Amino acid sequence: MTRNNLNNKNIHLFFGTDDFTMWEEIKKEKKKFTEKFSELNIVDLDFDDHGLNETEKSVSLKNALLTNSLFGSDKLVVLRNFLGGQEKKETVKNDEFEKIILEYLENSIKSINLFFIQTKFPDKRKKIYKKLVKLEKDNLVVIKEFIIPCGFELNKWIKNRVNLLGGKISSQAIEDLTLVLGKGLGQKGKSGRMEEVYDLWQVNNEIEKLINFKSGQEITAEDVNLLVKAKIDPNIFKLIDAIGNRDKKRAINLLQGQIENQANEIYLLTMFVYQFRNLIKIKDLLEQRRSIQEISSLTKMHPFVIQKSVEQCQKFSLAELKKIYRKLLDAEIAIKSGKMKPRLVLDLLVVSI
Repeated sequence: MTRNNLNNKNIHLFFGTDDFTMWEEIKKEKKKFTEKFSELNIVDLDFDDHGLNETEKSVSLKNALLTNSLFGSDKLVVLRNFLGGQEKKETVKNDEFEKIILEYLENSIKSINLFFIQTKFPDKRKKIYKKLVKLEKDNLVVIKEFIIPCGFELNKWIKNRVNLLGGKISSQAIEDLTLVLGKGLGQKGKSGRMEEVYDLWQVNNEIEKLINFKSGQEITAEDVNLLVKAKIDPNIFKLIDAIGNRDKKRAINLLQGQIENQANEIYLLTMFVYQFRNLIKIKDLLEQRRSIQEISSLTKMHPFVIQKSVEQCQKFSLAELKKIYRKLLDAEIAIKSGKMKPRLVLDLLVVSI
């Protein structure tokens, strides 16, 4: 096995909150490598593995990066959590690990495909991280951040995943699934990054469950409501009903309860937008003199949901609903731009509706 200065991108740094997609990529790399070489040439080491002491980890790391393989020249090496974490106080001295990895990076082995995997964000103060960034600037290393999709990106991810797994799903079912999983509930953590309440492992599990349940048929919103346990406080729906019924006193009291329970203001607003968008669709079809069955067929909503929404629609004209919807979008901009405090925006919104 010959040593060369880096002349191709055989070193990768993967990090971020979306460890599902990260490991999907690693699985593909392992499969591709195994088909060409041997599974025995794959080395997978985890710095956080408490089953190995520091000496054993050091020996394993040296064998992985600095010695020839007994089963051929090519290796696939996966090093997990070797770059520390910005939100983690390290209690273990890893100077020896750092020395071994830096030695390898200074004079890398072309036939080793090396992947650094970080389920937390890497500590940018680390010499290894700085070296990898320098090599990336020289177009010699791939650094890729994996972020859990949110908002519309989560809808798109679900649609693509269902297609990949051979299933079919309606657009309304996608929207309902994202909401019951907690889209919009995420909040900024201490690092300043958004922390979602769901992860893609969970989302994928729900998708597989729905696909198996439907056995080739299209997944509907009714299926989602039947099979997926919501992370949503039922009182949120009561709040939406109160707003839809123009019961301002009840709506304000319910909003106060949500805020006291530390509900995310953006999430509450997302739910309002979702409901009034549905009301606009239903009101428009009602004015076309469509029946409940026809509306259900056209909107892919459950007849029970439509019947309940029809009662709310009677309290608004279509023009009023569109005006409220514009107010909701303005409220979202006001919150996200920081022009007004979220609580004040929601209070004014509830009163104005």
